[in-house]
Amino acid sequence: MAASNSYFVPGFGISRAVIQNEIRYHCGPDAIVRPYTFQGRDGFLVTTVGPSLTKAQIDDLKLSSREYEEKQSRIADESNVFVNAPIAMNQRLRRSQ
Repeated sequence: MAASNSYFVPGFGISRAVIQNEIRYHCGPDAIVRPYTFQGRDGFLVTTVGPSLTKAQIDDLKLSSREYEEKQSRIADESNVFVNAPIAMNQRLRRSQ
């Protein structure tokens, strides 16, 4: 069995939904990806026995992410959903003793 290879991919411009859906296409069927922070930078930890992502593949993920986010934005606009609207939560008040 081949040894697995783990590496960090900076998350700027890459949607979590896109990288999770496309990682197996780029790195093989056993590839997994999860959110990860490395040296204060948010991104993804990719673990695979296949080849690492190339710069061209990362650029493809960024392009797909942009298209995905634009599509999600249009869907939200059509359904009149305000994404950053406050949501009321049921909170109990603390009693002072």
